Amino acid sequence: MSIEIKMPALSPTMSEGRLSRWLVSAGDNVASGDVIAEIETDKATMEVEAIDEGIVGRIDVAEGTDHVAVGTVIAVLLEEGETEISETAQTSQPAAMQPEAEMPSPPVADTPASVPAQIASVSAAPIEAEPEWTGSTTTMTVREALRDAMAEEMRKDERVFVMGEEVAE
Repeated sequence: MSIEIKMPALSPTMSEGRLSRWLVSAGDNVASGDVIAEIETDKATMEVEAIDEGIVGRIDVAEGTDHVAVGTVIAVLLEEGETEISETAQTSQPAAMQPEAEMPSPPVADTPASVPAQIASVSAAPIEAEPEWTGSTTTMTVREALRDAMAEEMRKDERVFVMGEEVAE
């Protein structure tokens, strides 16, 4: 059965993003964890990894497409032995496009009556905006940024040693 690859939510508030680049094309073999695309938001560029192994059967969203809603099918992955995309992958509607009536409503939390009074009694000082950065910048993926940050911490203190799950790959 075909596997739909959907536009991921890179943060809790993300509703749409830009599919900036495909790193695979239709017909390519991919393994679970392979980076297949790059997604941009207003704050970051993230890599999308294959969730399973198979063959890229179809790419539904072209490179450089802006305003791709979270949950939209961006590609379809064929499992081993498949030669064509299953009917469910051809006709399924992304979760972001379904009518709101079908979406479950969020649970309502019970809050004590004193909470609003406590919030109102706190005097909040205005938060000042950070000054605009004027120095030089470098474009890098999140993976590269994390790698560099961990390497820097390990150089600072010989007692720090980090080993991830991808060491054997």
